[in-house]
Amino acid sequence: MEEIKLHQFAEKLELAGYSKRCIADYPAQVRLFFTYLEKYEEEIHTIKDISIEHITAYHCWLQCTKLKKGEYLSSVTVRSRLGAVKTFYVLMHRERLVECNLAPLIHIPKRKSSLPRNVPSEKDMQNLLNAIEPVDNITTRDKAMLELLYATGMRNEEIRTATVDMLDIQQRTLLITGKGSKDRIVPVGDWVIPYLVEYIEASRQKLLNQKQTTNLLFISKNGRRISNGNLGDIIRKYTKKAEIGLAITPHSFRHACATHLLRAGADIRYVQELLGHADLSSTQIYTKIDISFLKKAHQKYHPREKELDKDDEQ
Repeated sequence: MEEIKLHQFAEKLELAGYSKRCIADYPAQVRLFFTYLEKYEEEIHTIKDISIEHITAYHCWLQCTKLKKGEYLSSVTVRSRLGAVKTFYVLMHRERLVECNLAPLIHIPKRKSSLPRNVPSEKDMQNLLNAIEPVDNITTRDKAMLELLYATGMRNEEIRTATVDMLDIQQRTLLITGKGSKDRIVPVGDWVIPYLVEYIEASRQKLLNQKQTTNLLFISKNGRRISNGNLGDIIRKYTKKAEIGLAITPHSFRHACATHLLRAGADIRYVQELLGHADLSSTQIYTKIDISFLKKAHQKYHPREKELDKDDEQ
């Protein structure tokens, strides 16, 4: 169904500064919408025929769709697919590539504010990072990369695409290009600087082949960009070495950074700026995590809680 429109959509996403992931995912998700229309809405022949009723019907269909395991699509998936369709109409109508703009009529379900799972404790993070012994080029890279990840709360893609020129050793800062190509400057942390200097001066160049040139800060053993899966494997290796029972991922580092800063008394606005959250509500979820720790301490130490435990035993 008008495949040319999907190619045009991808071009407009790139021009609008969307991430590489969005440029790849959004047209694919709109294609799923077109496939639904071809299968279930026989009267639809062109984009001009689509009305808000068809998009509402698509929303209902997504809600009722089951996966092979018998589970329904997650709310995150439903939001993502509808959001892609909404963005399609916003950009394509702006460029006069579709006549009718249905975007204002498309209502995206509100995100459920579920708490992040498996947030590592301060002790967990200490044990994991201490498990990295920088004795060769790879482990020196791993030490610098994971210390930086915990210090800044960077996203997975942000640290994998960071370049050498984004790092200012003298000022101890890092320029991060986040979602929507929005830049922010964050402090690196004094303790991280020696690890970064050792990696850049002693190890990074050795990981590059003579014919290779890249400005990426962290590179694989073959001198290429570190993949999403590779970063996860690196973290799992040291998690296992540190004998930590949690399933720690790159995003766990981000959760840990935010949670530990708030527990230590950092202002939530500072944490919002550090993480690059456009909306404060995205940061406030970490205050709920912090309260969960407080509840455990309250139940364990408050004398009235102890009295309640005695009553339960009697």
